[in-house]
Amino acid sequence: MNLNDVFIEGINNNRLSFYKTAKAILQNEDDIEDAIQDALETGYKNLDTLKEPKYFKTWMTRILINKCYDILRKKSKIVPTEDELLDNNSDGKDYTGKVEIEYVLNKLDKDLKEIVILFYFNDFKQEEIAAILNIPKGTVKSRLFRARSEMVALMGTNSKGF
Repeated sequence: MNLNDVFIEGINNNRLSFYKTAKAILQNEDDIEDAIQDALETGYKNLDTLKEPKYFKTWMTRILINKCYDILRKKSKIVPTEDELLDNNSDGKDYTGKVEIEYVLNKLDKDLKEIVILFYFNDFKQEEIAAILNIPKGTVKSRLFRARSEMVALMGTNSKGF
């Protein structure tokens, strides 16, 4: 199987996972689409740097996370208008649970948030997260433990849900 086939098959098999990763970091559909598109373009241009096709998902997820944080850095320089803030909940739906999860995730440090997203939202194993983030497995375990503790404290509940 050549690298183009690996790329196409990898994208097709992991669409939902890539979307969930971008959604957990960005929340805004336009930004999610931009991050995924940028990640796909970067991944395709750098496909020759993929050493093992079996690590495509891990490799591409790292690229996607970097693109998401690039967008967040750019957006941090932009202040929303009053209309944008008011329109945020204009459809009348109850987003209480979703808002609470987003609130808790956004209160975590970047390093902890990445671990939570990869572990809980994308079902990566600790070994895979270590490979994606290029950190030791022990660091993944300790960050996951710290993230759980902080989330529990922020939510004011016990840890049975984690």
